[in-house]
Amino acid sequence: MHKQRLIFTIFGGTGNLAYNKLFPAFYQLFQEEKFDSNIFFVAIGRRAKTNEQYRKEIETKIKQKYPDYSKKGFDAFKDRIYYYNLDFTNELHYGDFNNFMINLDQAHQTNGNRIYYLATAPTDFPSISEYLKKYGLLDTNGFNRAVFEKPFGYDLKSATEINNSISAVFGEDNIYRIDHYLGKEMIQNILTIRFTNQIFNAVWNKDAIDNVQITVKESNGVEERGGYYDQAGALRDMVQNHLLQILAFVAMEEPSKFDTDSIRNEKVKVLKNIKITPELKSHENIVFGQYKGYLEEEKVKPHSKTETYVAIKCEIDHPRWEGVPFFLRTGKYLNGREAEIIIEFKNKTQCEPFGLLAQPNLLIIKIQPEEGIYFRINTKKPRSEKEVMPVSMDYCQSCNFIYRSPEAYERLLNDIIAGDSTLFTRWDEVEAAWMLIKHLISSCTKDDYLVSYEKNSEGPIEAEFMIKSANRKWWNIEDLNNSKFDF
Repeated sequence: MHKQRLIFTIFGGTGNLAYNKLFPAFYQLFQEEKFDSNIFFVAIGRRAKTNEQYRKEIETKIKQKYPDYSKKGFDAFKDRIYYYNLDFTNELHYGDFNNFMINLDQAHQTNGNRIYYLATAPTDFPSISEYLKKYGLLDTNGFNRAVFEKPFGYDLKSATEINNSISAVFGEDNIYRIDHYLGKEMIQNILTIRFTNQIFNAVWNKDAIDNVQITVKESNGVEERGGYYDQAGALRDMVQNHLLQILAFVAMEEPSKFDTDSIRNEKVKVLKNIKITPELKSHENIVFGQYKGYLEEEKVKPHSKTETYVAIKCEIDHPRWEGVPFFLRTGKYLNGREAEIIIEFKNKTQCEPFGLLAQPNLLIIKIQPEEGIYFRINTKKPRSEKEVMPVSMDYCQSCNFIYRSPEAYERLLNDIIAGDSTLFTRWDEVEAAWMLIKHLISSCTKDDYLVSYEKNSEGPIEAEFMIKSANRKWWNIEDLNNSKFDF
């Protein structure tokens, strides 16, 4: 249990993130006694509300989210929540806000310890940070940490400008750039699976691994996010952060120590050594797609060339991974909502009578919606002499009714309170990712090569061509789960 006294302030306190993710996560952490009654919350919003009105809104959201909601439990939690009406774009209001925080700090003896969570547009990050400093909100005897939601900038230039501004105020050690994907249970499990199991760690290299696939499918369209998404697209919204971070965890070298800086150092090395051939015409390395009907979505430009699907083949310039292709794909309005990492091992069995019958071994780390590990091996088919059949060992962590897998924000918020930044991206990681995306954007002209695909499909047929041209195939966990064998 955290016994640290502090005030946790959320800019954007009336947004969907605060209502649907942050406060439900805080409620669960409180119910599980991850922190005690010494932590208090201030939600910043432009609308006039009383504390009781806001607490009631939070309670409604929590009741909707958790069937086991406890009125008694929430009543113990809600008294820690305060609402403060502030137009955070107007610096003249920060003097009064500082007085409010001083009084709250004195009332609850939080020792000047503060965390500021900026769930706002990234363009607001620099000004909010500057006003907090200018009007004395950081002049306390305790720590001051700042959390910044994605997207962290629109491109390398804007990300660099934002970083320079916030670093001048808080310093890198106090900055937490949040990517909620890194809080998912099975993303955290990647290093454990690899480095604590010699059967995997010993063969985690080019000699044994044929290819790696990272898939993140979304079954929904852009919905109410058309305005934002049309400016970002799948490359910026998903690849730049989520997929590249997953790739870095999969491909990194074993760190000298399993501490925050050592892990981050190894991830940066991977990101700086990713090699992509930025050529669209052949569809052999990159495919940009847009689902049919996207142009009719609300707030989308009528002739938009924004991609809603990306598939990429890349390699990592490192002896461990020489010649091993990494395939990334993500998109909206696909035939399912799932995320997984698939490690396909080389099928080297040449001895008779098994050589032509054996299937490649597969290790699948299932991220969502089901969490777990799938491992496929070959065995002799029962009551046969020479027939070989694939069988699987399938561990479903999220199927365990006794164990409730924590939501991503629960883990990340808990780490922020503890001061552990391992699962947060350091600036050089963000910079390396944006450098790669900048290279792709400047080298690829989507106007002529943006392809369309049907809603609720696997995506563009060109993505199928891309992987087939590399003599591989996309693996889908549903197909493997639905395989039937006759004994």
